[in-house]
Amino acid sequence: KAAKSGDKAVLVGSSFISLELAQSLKEQDVSVSVVAPEDVPFAKVLGEKLGRAIKKNHEAEGVTFYLGRTTESFSGNGKVETAVLDDGTELEADFVVLGVGVRPATDILSGVELAEDGGVVVDAHLQAAPDVYAAGDIAQFPYRDGRTRIEHWRLAAQHGRLAARNMLNEGAEFEGVPYFWTAQPGLKLRYVGHAEDFDEVIYDGEPDGDFIAYYVKGDTVLAAAGNGRDKELAALNHLMAQGRAPSAGEVRGEAKLLERL
Repeated sequence: KAAKSGDKAVLVGSSFISLELAQSLKEQDVSVSVVAPEDVPFAKVLGEKLGRAIKKNHEAEGVTFYLGRTTESFSGNGKVETAVLDDGTELEADFVVLGVGVRPATDILSGVELAEDGGVVVDAHLQAAPDVYAAGDIAQFPYRDGRTRIEHWRLAAQHGRLAARNMLNEGAEFEGVPYFWTAQPGLKLRYVGHAEDFDEVIYDGEPDGDFIAYYVKGDTVLAAAGNGRDKELAALNHLMAQGRAPSAGEVRGEAKLLERL
């Protein structure tokens, strides 16, 4: 409701929510500036190469980036009119959107263990305490050889079903594969698996067209992101669920994922 044609918007943060909004606002003829402390959007999640490609696509749509910067203050008369950056740059703004992430609202809970980031610590059955289960965005759960917490509604749906089954004493463990997607200019990006960090990214194709990027640690493919390769990513999801994901060596050799089913 705040956005009107010709307005100036300042988006703080280069998160998926923030840059999805940038694309939406450009379609409404709003001038968009993005301010974020990182040098490359999504570099930690998607790698620098894909992050730079996404930034380039947004810039081609007219989005202006102020990266390596933070906001010091906002000013205005009755409403925000200016965002002041840490280097003194002043950006005119009809409205500002903060896309800087959230913290689980779990401080109200008692009798359960909370992780440092506020997540509820659960076991493989999503049980946090006797007769207490946590699912979705707030649940820090075992995954591979560690623990993680993932904020996306598909995982919340998977978790919700699992928690319900275990409330019925089925004793089921989480065996799903995390999956999310995002629409960015020129890309309908799908992401399968989960990589907290990775040693390298192996590309089949290039980010300016149809591609798959494999996120590798050691010889293990932890996750993959792609555009225009939905069947192969669905196949990879299936293989990961079965513990049959290709190795780094195999994807370097152009593993035919569909042939492995």
